Amino acid sequence: MNPIVQLELSVKRVSLVSGTNGESTWRELYVDCSPTDAFGILEIGDRYIFAARAKRSIFGKRKSCDLQISVKRRNSLTHENIEKIGLSDAKIGNLCFVPPVKGDSFWPSQRAALDAVVFVTDELFESLVSALVAGKRIDRIELDIEKPCTLEYGWEPDGSRKIWKLESTTDSSYVDVGRIDFGARLIEGRPFLYFFQRIADIVPGWLLWATIGFIALMVGRWVLFLLIRK
Repeated sequence: MNPIVQLELSVKRVSLVSGTNGESTWRELYVDCSPTDAFGILEIGDRYIFAARAKRSIFGKRKSCDLQISVKRRNSLTHENIEKIGLSDAKIGNLCFVPPVKGDSFWPSQRAALDAVVFVTDELFESLVSALVAGKRIDRIELDIEKPCTLEYGWEPDGSRKIWKLESTTDSSYVDVGRIDFGARLIEGRPFLYFFQRIADIVPGWLLWATIGFIALMVGRWVLFLLIRK
């Protein structure tokens, strides 16, 4: 039985991109993701890792990867392309490990990354777009991936360590995406909460808490000063 690895993702940003192809108009969603704290780690070959910031320090020599999901309509594909990609009820897309690219005088260098492409029904795609236009946002995503002899779990009983075997870290590698779940995680937009969540994704935890503590201390001193003056 092939192990199914579930990626529990926190959404950093969502972009809606549209364009025209002849007389038809196409739209895609690009979702930039990071792993949740509860996700654990995904070891990619012997050099890369996909994990929350707090867990990366355990694997100091490994380089972290970002993940972007491209959400497209399945109906945008021809029957020939559906067969070529191998889409079915058990496969809705691919997740690709993209090796780093060395820059030159014309092109900037690029870090290793994880790029997923999933094809969903028109109904799901339109519901996502309508919710985003209405001011809601995607908070969490679950992505199921699998591939025989490529993905497996570590020895940890809680399944927190996942392993993506690579023959080479300089070549692309693909695994199948069997499911994507947005669940009930389209929540009302809260600008201030969203801002602080994004700050938490960027700033190390110790620095964030130290800053909050410093601000609390200064506010406390200011309040105490006002009470003494009275």
